Amino acid sequence: GSTPADDCDPMAWQLPLICKDCDKRFEVPYRHFQAGVVFHCPHCHGSFVPKTPMCREVRSAFEDFLARRRAAHKELAQLDDDTGWRERQRRDHEEFHALLERIAIAMRPAGKMMRKGWFASMFT
Repeated sequence: GSTPADDCDPMAWQLPLICKDCDKRFEVPYRHFQAGVVFHCPHCHGSFVPKTPMCREVRSAFEDFLARRRAAHKELAQLDDDTGWRERQRRDHEEFHALLERIAIAMRPAGKMMRKGWFASMFT
């Protein structure tokens, strides 16, 4: 079976953010998410400037997801099980989007990091 084109293509990935000013969510291209880059909320035009630790956490979440997807891709390419593949892909995507959601919430307050270890604590 075929996968969504954006599955293993970081150029197509979007990262959800929550505006510190109006609390509305918006998405930015993952490839532009770097420390010091200024993003503007499309709703209220408030600014969002990622800090280095924030970018590291986001990059690591995306890289882990990509590694998992590539491994699943290889593994399932050897099986002829389209249904299992689609189900696993759906599950991986759901878990990944839930993680991005938690990251967006954790990054919200004025673009500041939460207490040390907030990222790791999301997995316990």
